[in-house]
Amino acid sequence: MLVRFSVENYRSFKERQVFSMAAGKFTRHKEQVAIVNKKRILKGAVIFGANASGKSNLVSAINTARRIVIEGANLSLISGKYFKIDPEYKDKPGVFQFDFFSNGHFYSYGFAVSYLDGKIISEWLYLCDSGEKCIFERGEDGTFKQGVKFKNDNDQKRFDIYSQDVPDNSAFLTEIVRHKLGDDSDFKCFFDVYKWIVSLVVIFPRTKDGSIRQYLMNQTLDTLGELMDYFDTGIKSIVGMEKTIDEALAFLPSVQRKEIIDDIMESFSSQGEFSKKPSSIEANIAGKRFSFTRNKDGEVVAKQLVMDHGNKNEPFELEDESDGTRRLFDLAPIYNKGKQDCVIIIDELDRSFHSKLTLEFIRKFFDETQFHNCQIIATMHDLSAMDLDFVRQDEIWFVERENDQSSHLYSLNKFKTRFDDRSVAKDYLLGRYGAVPRFF
Repeated sequence: MLVRFSVENYRSFKERQVFSMAAGKFTRHKEQVAIVNKKRILKGAVIFGANASGKSNLVSAINTARRIVIEGANLSLISGKYFKIDPEYKDKPGVFQFDFFSNGHFYSYGFAVSYLDGKIISEWLYLCDSGEKCIFERGEDGTFKQGVKFKNDNDQKRFDIYSQDVPDNSAFLTEIVRHKLGDDSDFKCFFDVYKWIVSLVVIFPRTKDGSIRQYLMNQTLDTLGELMDYFDTGIKSIVGMEKTIDEALAFLPSVQRKEIIDDIMESFSSQGEFSKKPSSIEANIAGKRFSFTRNKDGEVVAKQLVMDHGNKNEPFELEDESDGTRRLFDLAPIYNKGKQDCVIIIDELDRSFHSKLTLEFIRKFFDETQFHNCQIIATMHDLSAMDLDFVRQDEIWFVERENDQSSHLYSLNKFKTRFDDRSVAKDYLLGRYGAVPRFF
């Protein structure tokens, strides 16, 4: 579970800004607080702010930090991502840090990157169960400080060797994990940290039609249809006729069809370092919804999903559905993802949603995952969620664009608002909390 995320010199974030999921002393909405190792951590947060205030940049910062750990700090990923309003910040590092709970322990992991040459210039990992215990620190000169004492001499030798040969643009954390030393070694904490970061789920509004995205659905068409019916989309059920993958995608030009089939086949044959091969792959292709699985003979087959709105002789395809219903299809897998104890970050959750649907979508997530240590963090504009009968004071965050065009991140907690204050949204629009558009 995420405890804190901090970022400095990334896009609109100039000075260090801290986003916290640590729960305050409030007693309301106890079901939205998880107790881990006697510490209280929020299971949800909603982030508000004017257009261009920096909400999406916060989501992007988390996603970029995740990708740097996985892919390295290559210039194609980070070039030009510094605070451009002040030219001096081109020469300053971008700094990212995660504080979180994973596999029974609290960790603090972070790094600083150079925007000039794509190097990781410093990196650190601490165990924070009781106080701070350094596991390693990587200095700007390439030297390492080792804080952990290895029980196994071979592990100590490996640490010494690997720390002397870390590529400038790669995280030391990642280099250790790539050597596949095993979860039972003295390097277990490296694997715990890497696995947690890789498992972050980040969803943007553009993460939808046209992309091949993998989900371990564990969800039948019946339950997906029930979910769509629950949200009053007009869909009574979802059905699909099984075809070969070539037959199902025959409507596509041959070159595009081959590229998509190759992508799907590769997804089924590949396996991540900490994940099983997918049991199914769902994709929106050219306005049609497909589910790809393997049959009993091991062959990849496809079902084009069509929606029954009450006349089974005239089913609807995905392109016939409203934008809100399509958005629901894109977000529906998070209900199962949440049961894998992961952190889900959604930019513009309320896009194309009715206010009541937005609230019910979040409420249902809390209900479905009440016995799991998962979190949902969402940016939005819909003020119906700014309601203390729905969320806690410490779950509401704001992002405001300052006069120098930098983003400032802060919680409603700053204003010591009472739980029985029924005018939070109204006061926000009146400018009491800032983070609103200013028209002159």
